[in-house]
Amino acid sequence: MSLHPASRTLLAQLEADDELRLPGDLDAIRSGARAAAMAAPKIGLDWVDDVDADGVPCRLYRPRVGAPVALYVHGGGWVLHDLETHDAFCRYLAHRTGWALLAVDYRRAPEHPYPAPLDDVQTAARWLRSHAREHRVDASFLPGIGDSSGANLVAGLCVRDPSALDFQVLIYPPVDRRAELPPQLATAALDGETMDWFWDAYAPGEAADHPEVSVTRAANLAEHPAAYVLTNEHDVLRDQAETYAARLAEAGVDVVAHRALGMVHSFWRQPELFEASRSAVVTVGALLDTRRSGTR
Repeated sequence: MSLHPASRTLLAQLEADDELRLPGDLDAIRSGARAAAMAAPKIGLDWVDDVDADGVPCRLYRPRVGAPVALYVHGGGWVLHDLETHDAFCRYLAHRTGWALLAVDYRRAPEHPYPAPLDDVQTAARWLRSHAREHRVDASFLPGIGDSSGANLVAGLCVRDPSALDFQVLIYPPVDRRAELPPQLATAALDGETMDWFWDAYAPGEAADHPEVSVTRAANLAEHPAAYVLTNEHDVLRDQAETYAARLAEAGVDVVAHRALGMVHSFWRQPELFEASRSAVVTVGALLDTRRSGTR
């Protein structure tokens, strides 16, 4: 399928703004993304507050008292983005699904390579299990949601401790440092050269082959919680993510996998532009509700 018109619009915007380059312009790219995000309109919720999760900065989004809660781990190649860049989307996700979210402001590469970001995600998940009630949310069934590199961290946490989460939502995850990045799937949203740099920033050298990083190498896939894997048709990460979903299924894990036709990397967190994002959010919310009700 050809690119969806919304994907073409996004790529045109990215190509027009393509003045800054990694790694030399990393600080400028970070600050620009943060400033743009902070200027965007945001949905109001019952309660939004920054919290300290045993030393890890996080932001808790609560759409209502007593809401079920999920851990949210943002993407950005382990290098970009933070609580502010994903604030508008987390508010939207909480509002549309009725699920509270604990968004994790993990330490970023290259200043803090593996295992620091994964350590922070693990700490935040443990904290949420222990402190949910005092923040008036329900973590008795705790999913993890991650987009892109954030999905890698969710999957990596399941490798490290399969009991840490009860369900994993993996939105176009990078899962294998050694996998081919097909050049025909490259776009201005993500190309192979940029992805290679992200991998090297997060897990340089032999660290890239650790199963907590290249999660396809994990020997304990059969112990992992059920998963939802969403991929994009036009994305260099598509094939490895779909291969990972198949490997989870082969190991006996209950997996639902969807490919978003016509979509490109990053569509998930742009519901104002992509109807497919709005549909995906509804799908994720329904899956979380179904999984949670099945445990009660």
